[in-house]
This record gives sequence, C-alpha cells and structure tokens, in this order.
Amino acid sequence: MKLAALVLSASLLCASCGKSERELVKRPYVVTAIDYHFHDAHPSLPIEVDRAVQFSNQGRNPHNVTIEGTSYDQTVRPGERITIRPVGSLLPTPGRYPFVCKLHAERGMSGVLVVVPG
Repeated sequence: MKLAALVLSASLLCASCGKSERELVKRPYVVTAIDYHFHDAHPSLPIEVDRAVQFSNQGRNPHNVTIEGTSYDQTVRPGERITIRPVGSLLPTPGRYPFVCKLHAERGMSGVLVVVPG
C-alpha cells in the first residue's frame, strides 16, 4: 500500500511540473565541438526556427563558430557552451546555413545548420 501511494504521489508531482510534451521536445539542438570536428552538423537534423541551438566545446582546444552570411562570430573555450535562443532570432528564414571554426578551417572544421519553419 505504501508503495502504491508513493508511486501515485510521484506521478502527481511529475504531472504538475507544468512542462508539456512540446516544451520538452524544444530543448536546444546541441552541436558538439571535439578536437577538429563539429558533431551532429553534417548537416544538422532539421531545427525549427523557434528552437535554440547550442554549441558545446567538449575538446581541449578553443573553437570558433562563424555562421556564413551573418555577423555571428563567437569563440567557445574548452568546457564552455554558447546558445542562440531561438535560432530564428539570427536565422529567421528556413534554409541551410554553413558555419566554420575560423581557428581550424584549414582542418575542415565546418558544418551546416538546417533551419525549418516552426
């Protein structure tokens, strides 16, 4: 009986946390920089304009994110993250947006964000 009450309480608590299924799906799309490569960006999965994009540096070298056709040019130090929230604030039109690490472009460190309607 105590176990059933505990399970019921946990279920009610979780249901009351106020997050809809759609809100949970709207977590940032994460592009990870490791060594001289961007993971999950060759190209990215479709990213809705109202979703955030996060660049996470999990390597030991500093990296840069420069999105072609924009003024976006940010450095991401090891262990840091930068977020564009939402991606449509910078890239409002659906399309394919190439980006590059200016520090390691000669090593082919680049990717493509695929932005779709929200």
